[in-house]
Amino acid sequence: MRPTSRRDFLKYTAASGTLAMAPSLLQAQTPSSLSPKQREAIAQLWQDEKLTWDLAQAWGQEYDIELLKTIGNWSALNRKSVLNEIVKLYNIDLSETQDAKLLYSTEQIINMPSGEFASTKLQERFDTLKSQGLSSLKDALLSMVKLSVDNITKTKEYIGYFAPTEKAVQNLVYLNDSSMGHYWALNKELLKIGVKKGCCEAGSEYCKSANEYTVSYGRDHITEPKALNSEQRHALAYMWSEEKMAHDAFETVYTVYPHLRLFYNIGHWSEVQHLSAVEELIALYDIDVNDYDNTQKHYDKDVLAKMGPGDYAISDFEDRYQNVLLPYAVKDDISALKLGCMVEVQDVRDLTQFLGQNDNPYIERTFKYLIEGSQTHYWAYHYALIQRGVSNGCCSAGKDYCKDATEFPSGSGQEELAMRWNRFDIPLDGFGKKMIYA
Repeated sequence: MRPTSRRDFLKYTAASGTLAMAPSLLQAQTPSSLSPKQREAIAQLWQDEKLTWDLAQAWGQEYDIELLKTIGNWSALNRKSVLNEIVKLYNIDLSETQDAKLLYSTEQIINMPSGEFASTKLQERFDTLKSQGLSSLKDALLSMVKLSVDNITKTKEYIGYFAPTEKAVQNLVYLNDSSMGHYWALNKELLKIGVKKGCCEAGSEYCKSANEYTVSYGRDHITEPKALNSEQRHALAYMWSEEKMAHDAFETVYTVYPHLRLFYNIGHWSEVQHLSAVEELIALYDIDVNDYDNTQKHYDKDVLAKMGPGDYAISDFEDRYQNVLLPYAVKDDISALKLGCMVEVQDVRDLTQFLGQNDNPYIERTFKYLIEGSQTHYWAYHYALIQRGVSNGCCSAGKDYCKDATEFPSGSGQEELAMRWNRFDIPLDGFGKKMIYA
């Protein structure tokens, strides 16, 4: 049951105790053997993904577009770590691709700088696409659309190579969902610069519908919404406030502890996307989050936009934010990371409970996407705590917040990502600038 009052929430945050660290997925699962063809396919997918990341970085620098920077930096880190987990789990040799045998080791390929490729074919393709994209922002965005769709098509094929219960399937589905989100985000960006057909400008094979690409960041392509009952309206209003509270808390933590870069990445990027995903449904169903049961009141984007940090439609969230989250967050940076664990666990609990009461496909797709994201964030905080000397990670926040790879499968193997956050010597933004990590 989700907490509906400050007292209930305090019961969650006051939990204490330590359990053994959640087991690594590499230990928790025994993968099946892959055929040479399957191994080559995963190696090829890794190379194709790198092409997309590196082009987004290059074009993001040229046009100073936040979306491209996000895809090329923050999103690329997540996707790379998800793919690297598959590589480690199945002991895949990245030099054995479908295109050719590469004269580099897996370690050398993984550590290649942005814009450099082990494959001559991919290097030539990168150079050509980069040059084409530098001719105009429209060309760059349309190229990203094509790359995203091509990667989704390949990834869907590769999902069929594995048993449904295998870890690789979870990782590949995660990649596909985030690519769909990129597609609709690119569609919005194209519409914003005056490309009336959006992604469809790239050609008929790249023109997708909501039924084909179900993860989104905008309501424009959603059609025929199903009427909601009172419980569903409440769930959307409640989750809008909960996602906003997570965003506000993480942004605040980053201002207090600027060395904890992951709070910026998660609060400024991911939670904004999560909040937008819920808000698109609030807009679609014309819900006033201040009075969701009143069908005479309507969604008003300007009203929501004026709500600053700590302001919420549901008063209980204001109490939780001011009297529980903030005091815990500013205590010290370790407490702040534990708070990240607790917020994400609570988010998954509430989303899962609401899913059990739901029969609306749009809500189901959005909430499942949010659950996957929150689980990924949980492991980011878990590994960040380990890197800072808290050996049992999120388990140090209490038994209610100690999850294993079975409970929270999404992102559970992203230790590499947290390790990169904890190093100060990596020019991770791809533009030669050093960034600071947790």
